[in-house]
Amino acid sequence: MLYVKILSLGDHTVNQPLLLDTGSSGMTIECQSVLSAELCSDTGIKITKDQQIDGIMVTTQQAVMTYGTYDEYGNVAYARVAFGSPKSPVATITAIPFLIRYKVVRRSTGEIVGGPLWAKGTFGISPVGGGGPDRIIKSPLAYVNFGPGLHKGYYLSPIGAKWKVCTNEDGNCPQVEALHIGVPKDVKRDFRVQSWKVASLRYNFPTIDACISWGFEPTCRPTLYDTGNSTIMVPTDASAPYSSLNRGTKVLVKADGQDDWNFKTTYNPEVEIVPGLEHNIVGIRYFEKNSLLLDFETREIGLRLGH
Repeated sequence: MLYVKILSLGDHTVNQPLLLDTGSSGMTIECQSVLSAELCSDTGIKITKDQQIDGIMVTTQQAVMTYGTYDEYGNVAYARVAFGSPKSPVATITAIPFLIRYKVVRRSTGEIVGGPLWAKGTFGISPVGGGGPDRIIKSPLAYVNFGPGLHKGYYLSPIGAKWKVCTNEDGNCPQVEALHIGVPKDVKRDFRVQSWKVASLRYNFPTIDACISWGFEPTCRPTLYDTGNSTIMVPTDASAPYSSLNRGTKVLVKADGQDDWNFKTTYNPEVEIVPGLEHNIVGIRYFEKNSLLLDFETREIGLRLGH
């Protein structure tokens, strides 16, 4: 998966990688990455009134952020956020709302989940929607200055196809220069660009219409290109069983005005057929060799295959 390092919150040095998520809007971070351990518990953050802690305003206002089949519970907080490479950090121009989470719950069972292989939070950069009360928790990119001559937005260059086993705790994950903040005109010309859509007002992400097929009738739906998802997901009827494609299956993703993306599955489950899902999700596999662009000013999505 792809992570962005949070360097600091307010006056507090963090150095905590968070999952980069193009399919959600707003930032969450685990309580113990921000506050002292005695303030953090599975039942809540142990404060009785709003408190300023190391330049972070921690409030008693609680919120739940929803991600797929999981919910993150926490308190709304406010702070300036610095993130990215320590050599060329990016900082929000003001204190922004985010969620200090105290537990992650599997919605179907109520089970509290976590551990070394779970992300310590989410860095959601979708320009659509938001989370928390009145959707106040929005993408940190809504609060940064963009360079002169650049459109507000971002593009992601390929992250590479050579994966290695690593953990953020061990600090042995490779770094890639993938997230580029601001959209130059000359870069945008390399993408096939079209207006984005919003599949539903309930969703915090923009989509384009695309069809996914593997030798059968294509499944055509609003489609999210999602760095926060480890697989590719295709919907089926709510009454149908869950299934996934075998390794070695040839898959085609086709969208009007875009180049066709062909690939072969390398593991199972890499493409999942999910009952009741309302849209297609193209996950991290796409980003290995291909690029995504979002122009916030023109409300456009661009795809670029092969580089």
